[in-house]
Amino acid sequence: MPAESAAWFTFARERFQIPAVLIFGAAQSASAQFVVSSALDWVALVVSISGISGLLVVMRMMDELKDLDKDRIAHPDRPLPRGLISPEEVRYGLRISIGVLLCASILIGLLGNPIAGALLGLSAGYSLLMYREFFIPDFLDARPFSYAATHQVIIIPIYAFATATAVPEAVFTRPVLWFAMTGLGASFALEVCRKLDPEAHPALRTYLTVSGPGRTAIAVAASVLLAVYGAYKIGVFAIMGPVALALLASLVLTMARPARFKWTAGFAGLFVLAQVFAPTIDHLVEVLS
Repeated sequence: MPAESAAWFTFARERFQIPAVLIFGAAQSASAQFVVSSALDWVALVVSISGISGLLVVMRMMDELKDLDKDRIAHPDRPLPRGLISPEEVRYGLRISIGVLLCASILIGLLGNPIAGALLGLSAGYSLLMYREFFIPDFLDARPFSYAATHQVIIIPIYAFATATAVPEAVFTRPVLWFAMTGLGASFALEVCRKLDPEAHPALRTYLTVSGPGRTAIAVAASVLLAVYGAYKIGVFAIMGPVALALLASLVLTMARPARFKWTAGFAGLFVLAQVFAPTIDHLVEVLS
């Protein structure tokens, strides 16, 4: 294997987490269909998984480039800081990946699904704004919750795209919106909860350090409540509710004893899994009962 290809393979293995990306994309795509339909469109499922996985990989590359200065201080063992692959190479790969996504969006539209194509293109375009930090990097850097919120909003067009690949006429219905809200709330909670380590390097600017325990707890609780209310609206509260309670209980523990933050991070990850699988689980239970 050529050295450059080997470097990219190692970079992808360490930072892209391809198996997890594919599983997440499959769960999100299937659940998006089950929210509005009782049967899977398998062709649409493949299109959706491919699009979502591509977007997740693109956003991972963007984060690697944006966080490079911090990683040089706090995570020097990661591929870019240790020199395995250069920023210029990642930027080149990013340009190619964005181009592929935009071409795919046009092709999907030409093949008869302009709504899905437009939503994939919109998601790719929004990711570019995220990469540029909406051209207000200093403003967002000083306001971590605003930064997190603006970067999580991309979930809405991604969820809409997943539905549109199979049932484009259902994209603008309430079940799709509420499913997207469950994703937005769960993802925001995870974004905050995975950055609570009180011993983290100051360059990483964890939420507890920057915003304090009170504001951090309120932000997480509000995002969990948004996800839980969305779950109630689409009939999957029984699946997400218990995990939400466990997450909030662990959050109280972390606020009292910050060294226990790993419990909160773990339950936040479990909450995201429960959210993305919930409509599929609900459908399977209904079929088997």
